[in-house]
Amino acid sequence: MKNYAILFAMKEEAEALIEELDAKLLEDEFFEIYQKDNIYIAISKVGLINATSCFVYVNQNYKIDIFINAGLVGTFSSELALLEPVVVENSYLGNANATGFGYKLGQIPGMKEFYTSDKELLNSFKGFKRVDICSSDTFINSNEQIDQIVKVLSDSIKVFDMECFGFYQAAHIFKRPLIALKVISDHIDNGSNEIQFNQILSQGSVKISEILLEIIK
Repeated sequence: MKNYAILFAMKEEAEALIEELDAKLLEDEFFEIYQKDNIYIAISKVGLINATSCFVYVNQNYKIDIFINAGLVGTFSSELALLEPVVVENSYLGNANATGFGYKLGQIPGMKEFYTSDKELLNSFKGFKRVDICSSDTFINSNEQIDQIVKVLSDSIKVFDMECFGFYQAAHIFKRPLIALKVISDHIDNGSNEIQFNQILSQGSVKISEILLEIIK
């Protein structure tokens, strides 16, 4: 039986899965980590550095076969609807600029321009739209930020968050299989993204739980 680590930024995003599994808290000194049988749930807290740190901690302290980042994301695409589930194909970084040294915008020196989900895991998440994501430590809530942070990286990007790239770069470094399941929580053209996010948070948590339990079990 394979062990899964489901990585969330916020406990509110993980709440439905924790309740449905009746997962028990293992520890909370550094990160909140819950377990039910072969499923581990880790809460990284918001931000890229927290995401990377959490991945490293879980990878070093637990025997995990498959990592899944799950959570809510914003979009500016008319092709995606609120509460629509998507899976990440490529993950980009939105707050790095070393172009003066010959690197692409968003590329950390000595690292890849973007990271791709594990191919076997991508094939196991059938029936979902595949999207590219941009992650930054800025909560994006305007078209101006979309133009300055997201669209300058790649025309393929459709969604954005504050953690995904941190998980992906850590997975790349440690050569661990990772995929991200995301649910659309807010659209840049629908008013305040913060208000949209808070209004849809509990519904998104339930949607994530339903999908993951169907795929994993």
